[in-house]
Amino acid sequence: MAVEKNYGNPDLEKRLADRNYYTSDSHKDFSKRVEKISGTMSHMCYQCGTCTGSCPSAPRSSYRIRLFMRRAVLGLEDEALTDPDLWLCTTCYSCSDRCPRDLFPTDVIMAMRNLAFEIDIVPRNFLQTVNLIYTSGHGVPNNDVNRAAREKLGLPRDPPTTHSYPEYMEGIRKIIDHYKLKENADRILSEGGN
Repeated sequence: MAVEKNYGNPDLEKRLADRNYYTSDSHKDFSKRVEKISGTMSHMCYQCGTCTGSCPSAPRSSYRIRLFMRRAVLGLEDEALTDPDLWLCTTCYSCSDRCPRDLFPTDVIMAMRNLAFEIDIVPRNFLQTVNLIYTSGHGVPNNDVNRAAREKLGLPRDPPTTHSYPEYMEGIRKIIDHYKLKENADRILSEGGN
């Protein structure tokens, strides 16, 4: 069962539905940047489909990691970085564990996400998660319902993370500040970006 893409943007949908390859759309430097950032030789991908077949997100969404690997090989920067499916990867590394070429498609996705972030293409929920991590150390902070469930299981109310060790928050904030993640997330959110 194919999942229909509907992004509410007819121009984007038309461009992503076009399966033709146009050399004018290819950016060779994109392929090189993805390989440098990811540390994986995406040009060695021979499109066997094992990555997509291994992906737990694929049957539940329109996400196809094989397509992103192909975009990396062909240098299709615009298609890769503007496709909202780029953000559906859960980074479980199932594709990387099973790749017959010992490539790391997950790292290719992470490289593409970094490149998208550089040009302010990031879903709002990811930007809001940056703010949650900055304030609590967690993308999904602990809450009273979770604390009650932990107690019922005989566990401490707070997990052994920044909830139990708030002194580590300063280090987390230094890392986020060093990469200007919060600053950029706040800027993009205030501008009404993605």
